[in-house]
Amino acid sequence: MITRILYPEEKTKYQRLIKHPLQSWEWGDFKEKEGHKVVRLGIFEKDRMISVYQVSFHPVPKLPYTIGYLPRGPQITKDMLSALRSVARENHSIFIKLEPDRVHKIHTPQEKLIHPKPKFPHLLPSPKSNFWPFTFTIDLQKKEDELLSSMHKKTRYNIKIAQKHQVQIVEDNSPSGFNQYLDLLFATAKRQNIFFHTRPYHQKMYKVLKPTGMLHILLAKYQGKTLSAFMLFKLKDQLFYPYGASSHEHRETMASTFIMYNSILLGKKLNCKTFDLWGSLGPNAKDKDFSYGVHRFKQGFGGTLTEFVGSHDFVLNPALYKLYTKADSLRWKLLRLKSRLPL
Repeated sequence: MITRILYPEEKTKYQRLIKHPLQSWEWGDFKEKEGHKVVRLGIFEKDRMISVYQVSFHPVPKLPYTIGYLPRGPQITKDMLSALRSVARENHSIFIKLEPDRVHKIHTPQEKLIHPKPKFPHLLPSPKSNFWPFTFTIDLQKKEDELLSSMHKKTRYNIKIAQKHQVQIVEDNSPSGFNQYLDLLFATAKRQNIFFHTRPYHQKMYKVLKPTGMLHILLAKYQGKTLSAFMLFKLKDQLFYPYGASSHEHRETMASTFIMYNSILLGKKLNCKTFDLWGSLGPNAKDKDFSYGVHRFKQGFGGTLTEFVGSHDFVLNPALYKLYTKADSLRWKLLRLKSRLPL
């Protein structure tokens, strides 16, 4: 087997092999518009392309170095690390963060180990993950009544409340729908002191991804107001929930619960087999944990708690890696402190 950098004319073959939106060719195009170098690699068995992945290189401010990022790619192998070492050197990378789309455990009463966590020299558990190591996945091949019966009784009750309030769910992928979603997203971020990418970041994402048909924007409306908005990604037979926002108004309508329920129905309509809720806490989550409210909300929809193999850093420059991780940790502490200060 050989691994080499792919050419633009190989895009169609590349797209056939990816399994996650963040590995799509268009997501790479979007990252390039953000000013990052993107390298797409293919693994070949003779002349047949059998696996692919892309890594983006992000400049370290005011220094001649980069940080590599490979989200939701294939299984980490010795050959992959060898190929990444080569492109990392060309891009003066301190390390590459790898977060494979590889399930470690399925957390059910009969806990099931799927794949072990990778162990290679120079591959360290990341001190900070970009992706949550856990998520809830919903089996969309079940019938609607089966899906409802697997939900928490409070979730089913809240769906009925939204129906009684006649909350309307509309799919609006137009610029108008996107702007409603974006306004609500940043209102939510401000209210909850959440760090988000900038508006231009989201606008570029929308502009690049909308023509692909991957994006689906759902809006929950009540008395002419948009109370909740989701941006969903569809790739092949999977639906993903990366972004959601809600208003502080008319919370009694349970619009957020209703829009998630309708996201499930949309996934079935689009012939998706699974719905990945993008992230959650682990099996021992407690109400004092950060983001426990989001975790509990997602848990109410009856999905299976899935644990990935986690986030690992492939270290190319150990000395600079230590300095970078310390500086990054301090940066996030300062940002969290700033978010708690009164305006």
